Amino acid sequence: MLNIELEKEITFDLPIGVHTATLTQVKVFHKQAAKGKQDWIRLLWEVQVKGMERLDCRAGRNFLLSFKSGSDLRNFLAPILGQDFFKANSAKTIDLEKLLVGSTGKVTLHHFCGADYDKPLIIVEAFEPIQEGKD
Repeated sequence: MLNIELEKEITFDLPIGVHTATLTQVKVFHKQAAKGKQDWIRLLWEVQVKGMERLDCRAGRNFLLSFKSGSDLRNFLAPILGQDFFKANSAKTIDLEKLLVGSTGKVTLHHFCGADYDKPLIIVEAFEPIQEGKD
């Protein structure tokens, strides 16, 4: 008999709700736009989903790489990094990977169902890190 343990299958097909998650990757990539190349950033989480322990559950969210006031990325990160983070670090160079990767907390997932798709798009609506000493 030949017993071989298979690696966990990766899935992004997750249920809506609030789940424990760890931010595992911050990746910059480029997209072509009408006005030229744009820099984007992808945040990736490993998600713990009850009943899906045998799968490698992941969720991701892409943002235009802009920290201007009112930008989607800045609005998403402000509750994570603190409301005064951008003012306190104005004109400084920050290491976003060092700040975010390894953060554990609660991720809120929602579904967007397009008319022509059989599976919904999983949307990371929010991420709330767990503060040390709190649950």
